Amino acid sequence: MEEKKYKIKIRRGHSDKLCFWLDPLSQEILDGDADLIEEDELSCDNKCMHRLVGPFLRQYYPGKIRWKNELNLIPMKNVRMLEKELRACIRLLKEGKLDDPRLDIVRDEFDLKLLIPAKVYSEKYEGQSPEVIRQGLFEHMYIVINFYRAIADYLAEMLEKYEPEGFLYIAFSAPR
Repeated sequence: MEEKKYKIKIRRGHSDKLCFWLDPLSQEILDGDADLIEEDELSCDNKCMHRLVGPFLRQYYPGKIRWKNELNLIPMKNVRMLEKELRACIRLLKEGKLDDPRLDIVRDEFDLKLLIPAKVYSEKYEGQSPEVIRQGLFEHMYIVINFYRAIADYLAEMLEKYEPEGFLYIAFSAPR
């Protein structure tokens, strides 16, 4: 398998297999007077979202996050800040500034085992020194960058498309 094919699972539209969802929400949807807009839902790998985006969600969510399929509503103004924060992280990661203090919130979640298949990890990195594993993390950081870019692009698109229509939130939910 070529390394370029490694990626974190994310897709547009609803997927029961990808158990972390982002949805634009209006008051009508919240009141039950309109349906979720499934074609504009973003379905993501649950574990990757919790570890790589969860720290940012906790920072911009106004309250205590409730998992277990609860809708957690992020106001559009916070969504805008979250999108900018993800783009700033992308820039830092592209520049190789993994030790930048602005990444403190998420740095400990960067795990090579999260980014590549277990078989590849065991063949190339199992039992290797921390330096070799860190180098492997740098080599595969493009996976995190692409993931953050996909989330930031989605948020920007939802802001542009739905905020002018009076949508108030982007909701996120997950089973855990």
